[in-house]
Amino acid sequence: MWFFRVLGWLLLFACLAVLVGDGVSALQTGSLRFVAGGELWYRLDAGSLNLLQALIERYVSPWLWDKVFVPGLLLPAFLLLLVPGLLLSFFARRKRRQKFF
Repeated sequence: MWFFRVLGWLLLFACLAVLVGDGVSALQTGSLRFVAGGELWYRLDAGSLNLLQALIERYVSPWLWDKVFVPGLLLPAFLLLLVPGLLLSFFARRKRRQKFF
């Protein structure tokens, strides 16, 4: 369980880093624009994103890539990090022991 708790906290810190990056970019350009998840992934490692697309379209279904993955990758990156981070942190939290008296 500790692994999922740590992973949840790492995702939350990554979400915070992405939000800070979006804020700095907003200060530089004068307009707030959230970076998309696919754009962030492409900046970090374009090869793995292209590989995932090729694998899904070739071996699973082109429909799955177009109808599920592309809309997901167009969501803001902070949401794609925040939601799993919160879920992992919540479900992997330590249970409190009940003290009687």
